[in-house]
Amino acid sequence: MKKLKLGDKVTAVFLGTSYECEVIEISDKHRYKLQKIDGTILPNATWHKLLEKKSPWYITKFIKSGKVKVKQKESIQKTDLEKAIQKQKDFLDGNLTK
Repeated sequence: MKKLKLGDKVTAVFLGTSYECEVIEISDKHRYKLQKIDGTILPNATWHKLLEKKSPWYITKFIKSGKVKVKQKESIQKTDLEKAIQKQKDFLDGNLTK
């Protein structure tokens, strides 16, 4: 039973069939949110030895560590934000400009 990190690959059993999954979120000390290759998400997955009650999915084996895939969002530049705020203020004051 290894403490998993984001991006780690594990083998998890889902409804009696084992699948390769990736850790996408750490919920608790030993609870993880996993994602199968086809996109199915398995919430609150834990190691088989730590199961307190029957669960349709659980982790059986650690495969390898992986890098986290970060989706980069475009950030709004401060000057663009200031311009938009000024346009709103002008509009509320009744100054309509293009």
